[in-house]
Amino acid sequence: MQDLRLLQLYPSRITLTNPRTKKQFHEMKFNSQCRSFFYDREKAAIKNFATVKNPFIISKASKKKIMDSINSMYCLSQPRKVEMKTGKIIFNYRLSFVTLTLPSKQIHSDTQIKKDCLNQFLIELRKNYGVDNYVWKAELQKNENIHFHIILDKYIDFQALRRRWNRIINKLGYVTAYSEKFQKINLSQYHATRNRMAPCSFEKSKTAYAAGERSKWLNPNSVDVKSVYSKKDLAVYLSKYITKPVSKNAAGAENLERELAFGRAWYRSYSLSSLKYQNKFLASEMQHLIKYLLSVPDKVLCITQQFFTAFYFSPETLSLAFQEFHKKYILANALMYRYPIPT
Repeated sequence: MQDLRLLQLYPSRITLTNPRTKKQFHEMKFNSQCRSFFYDREKAAIKNFATVKNPFIISKASKKKIMDSINSMYCLSQPRKVEMKTGKIIFNYRLSFVTLTLPSKQIHSDTQIKKDCLNQFLIELRKNYGVDNYVWKAELQKNENIHFHIILDKYIDFQALRRRWNRIINKLGYVTAYSEKFQKINLSQYHATRNRMAPCSFEKSKTAYAAGERSKWLNPNSVDVKSVYSKKDLAVYLSKYITKPVSKNAAGAENLERELAFGRAWYRSYSLSSLKYQNKFLASEMQHLIKYLLSVPDKVLCITQQFFTAFYFSPETLSLAFQEFHKKYILANALMYRYPIPT
């Protein structure tokens, strides 16, 4: 019997879906279906207007979009060698995970910082470094400052990112406030401050204090950059920062109004939002591929429900033949949508 299911290829999964069948006109209960349709739609509309959505609580649909976008970036960013300004070579570089923080107590609204600082930072990345593909997500720190996580596929020296971000946030006075605070404290007080944030040795505090003194505390460590070399690295960063579950009551009622006023708490570049996956095949033509995926259960997670079957995988862990097949169609699909491949 011919398998009429539809097979669709994505960067980190393959799905099998049943073909849709249309009912004949004489089989439809027209009046009852119309009443049910309009009643359900009206009920859903009332529910949507009544429900106030917290942008910091990422829905399942949004998580799926974020995961697909980041997996697309990873898959389409081929491993490459980059040289740091220090002369150190980074092998197999694929993505960068950037965290932007405020070095002093936040005194402006979240929306103003997003508008005046984050947006300006992203504009400068696009203009000066050719960053076309990225995903960012906002998060509230324990000290109630807003901070941002960004995943991008271009290597940029972290010192350059720090100088740029510090210059931008100092339009609102955050670097100046940091400098004024730390110029008034001695080494012991500085070490105690660092220890409260994260345990560290006195020698490390001494080195950092000396560096701060040399720069007159005008170059705070407000940017953290980590390179992504493998799918394992990516999974760690995704689970820890991007798609981690947030309790609806985590921030407390006092922060609810602040969160609701923020607007979108995550965003992806146009190149990623416009990227669709048109790699579709009849399952009957791809039986050899399905058999292979079922033959490696230790490398492929298979989930079967009533209307679909999904195979989740990391392409680099599978056979070379599968990797070539996967790479060919994912790349062809990206080029069809004029996705900017990083070099």
